[in-house]
Amino acid sequence: MVTVMTWFSNLIPYALATAGIILASTITNKVTGTSPAISQTSSPLTNQTTTASPDTSPRRLTVTVKVAEPTDLKIKEGQSIKQGEIISDRATEKTRLVSQQQQLQLSLNRLKSTSISPPLAPAPVPTVNALPPVSYLENEAAVEKTKSAMRGARASPIASAESEIELKKQEIDYLFGVPNLDSIVLEHEQKNLAKLQLNHTAAVREYQLAMGKMQSAKDSRKYQEYEASVTAARRVEEMNQARLNYQRQLSEFEQRLADKEFQVSQVQTKLNEVDNAIASLAQVKAPYAGTVRRIKWLGQSPDGSLTAEITLMVESDRDAERSKRRAAASLSE
Repeated sequence: MVTVMTWFSNLIPYALATAGIILASTITNKVTGTSPAISQTSSPLTNQTTTASPDTSPRRLTVTVKVAEPTDLKIKEGQSIKQGEIISDRATEKTRLVSQQQQLQLSLNRLKSTSISPPLAPAPVPTVNALPPVSYLENEAAVEKTKSAMRGARASPIASAESEIELKKQEIDYLFGVPNLDSIVLEHEQKNLAKLQLNHTAAVREYQLAMGKMQSAKDSRKYQEYEASVTAARRVEEMNQARLNYQRQLSEFEQRLADKEFQVSQVQTKLNEVDNAIASLAQVKAPYAGTVRRIKWLGQSPDGSLTAEITLMVESDRDAERSKRRAAASLSE
């Protein structure tokens, strides 16, 4: 029993020494970074796959790009590229889109600068003075004057000139029957009869003339009233036609405004689409320096674009330092 205990007590120092060696080895591995390489995947925004290395940068990087033409790819297999160097640039498509953008912008500016003037409202129809009140007093006075002349100077208000002439005729007939009558008396009465007849004829003519003037004045007034009614009707018709024309022009003006707004909206929508297409054509640049190991074409999309997968062997920090030293040495030589 004493022998066994003595044997275990002799093994304890060796066990402690072995544990110390293992612990020291583990600490050394963690400090020097000699753990196995770990595969990592980059952010989905860059669509890149990387493989980690003992350095701070990955050893291999996979980049997937979309181009319109094979010439949009600015690298080739075996090429050494620097950090920030362009991998793909859809310059041809961008040039086409920029030209289309400029044309659409010009069209939009031209549409917006086009002014559409509203129609002028119809001017108010000027008023027309009404016909003055009619008066026939002058004509009626002339008629009354001729009537007085027709009655005769010696006639009563009831007797007329015709009665006076008839009496004069009867008087002359009576004188013809008077014996031994002086012929001078008979001639004198006959002259008076002729004068009465002449005055009666003149009075009748003046009466007819006065009546004709009064009738002409009445007819002229009626014609003036007819012309005024025709003019009023014509003015109402012209006013209604002017209102109809204004309504038609106003409808055309509103339609032209609506058409302009629709065209501006259509061009603006197309311009926004082109702007978005240009914004999506960003250049793809190398995030690290290295060498293009492989370019693999994956296929063509329905929109006609080509997809390529690029494998980049990234230059490590130590390789970059060596390259800088070699470049500095070559420059010093």
